[in-house]
Amino acid sequence: MSKKIIYAVYGSNLLKERFMIYIKGGWYKGQKYRGCRDKTEPIDKGWIFIPYCLYFAKQSLRWGRKGVAFITCEEEKDKNYHTVVRLWEITEEQFNEIWNQEGREWYHKKLCLGEEGGIKIYTITGCWLDEINLPSKEYLEVIKSGLKETTNWDNEKIEKYLEKFLK
Repeated sequence: MSKKIIYAVYGSNLLKERFMIYIKGGWYKGQKYRGCRDKTEPIDKGWIFIPYCLYFAKQSLRWGRKGVAFITCEEEKDKNYHTVVRLWEITEEQFNEIWNQEGREWYHKKLCLGEEGGIKIYTITGCWLDEINLPSKEYLEVIKSGLKETTNWDNEKIEKYLEKFLK
């Protein structure tokens, strides 16, 4: 039996359709993904705020040379800047394969965010505050759809949440 972990996602992986591409494989927005060897669907464990600030950086070819989501590598003390994460229970093997698909060169830092029910919660990020780059409208729409699906917030609350990270 594979060891279970909870993967705390933010950015485009808030949207189940997008996240499932990393598990099942297939095409998403013109790019092919191999998926995981173990295609078992993740268990949705809800969502929480984490004490890290969301920001956008680097230049993603996939998203029009615009920035993609990261969280700061240091904890954020101001609760107004804490980030929503969706919690997906997956196997440790799936986590490592997803991390490889995400790109370990950009997402080079693994953070342990605690645990839920004896299962450790992890996320990945990169420390790129010197390469800030706002996201494309298309990427932001995926995040908004993911936030709506994850939190059930209305559009106004989603806009207000994201606005503070887009400065």
